[in-house]
Amino acid sequence: MLLFLVGCGILVVAAINLPNLGRWGDQHGNVLVFLCFFLVMSIGGRWFWAGIDALWGAVRNKEA
Repeated sequence: MLLFLVGCGILVVAAINLPNLGRWGDQHGNVLVFLCFFLVMSIGGRWFWAGIDALWGAVRNKEA
């Protein structure tokens, strides 16, 4: 459950900051900003899906 919530939080914060990517790219370089944003989104997505998998496993084990 914790991974699901943290993953959701990271993905929401990343989505809120989408308009800032252009400015950050001008300040720090497009490649660096893209790689960092990709890394953050990948970690957030992985934690989100790990939380979903854990919740789904708990629900399936409770039913059986």
